[in-house]
Amino acid sequence: MGDILFYLSCLLIGGSYILYFLFVLLGNKTKISNSNGFDLSKDMISEYNSINIIESTGKFTFYNIKRRVIKLSSKCYYGYDLISISLSLIESGISIIDSKKNKYIDLFRKVFSNLKILYIFPILALLINNVTYMISDVKVSMLFIVIFTVISYVLIDIKSNALDVISLGLEKNKDINKDNVNRIITFINRILWLDKLMFFGELIIILRFVYIML
Repeated sequence: MGDILFYLSCLLIGGSYILYFLFVLLGNKTKISNSNGFDLSKDMISEYNSINIIESTGKFTFYNIKRRVIKLSSKCYYGYDLISISLSLIESGISIIDSKKNKYIDLFRKVFSNLKILYIFPILALLINNVTYMISDVKVSMLFIVIFTVISYVLIDIKSNALDVISLGLEKNKDINKDNVNRIITFINRILWLDKLMFFGELIIILRFVYIML
């Protein structure tokens, strides 16, 4: 039973990372909007003057929660395709949730510069899961896994709220037709489901540790 839980947790967490990269790398590159990632993000946050958008010098798109700045990679900044638009809007949605005084983001801001860093915790959970086999190990490992699982749950909550904001914003946008709006929402939902699968993987690690202690 313990081995089944071990491999299942590895499958859920590891598989989610692999699927995420496949979605981003192999996703549809056709034009779906008359506005690029920057313009759509700017339109999304137009009512929130405290948020700024800049082109990132790196390859990653993220929202800096300490500086309240959305940093779009060049691909997302100038992109008109599904992936570029979706990734840009996810960070825009998170920035709006932050502007509404989200207590969890306020807490993360004290330690982290952006929420993307939180994705390291499922990897750490896998590593801990891989070296924990004895009851004496579980007593220490359980605390870390519970913390990681709570963080994953909170991140899902933040991104779910962001998706609601994005959906409302896209309904008002005239540069994207209804079919492409649905494609964007579907893509973001898939990313959110991958987050949930990682969360379930961490829960299974907790079950495995409980099984070891019994």
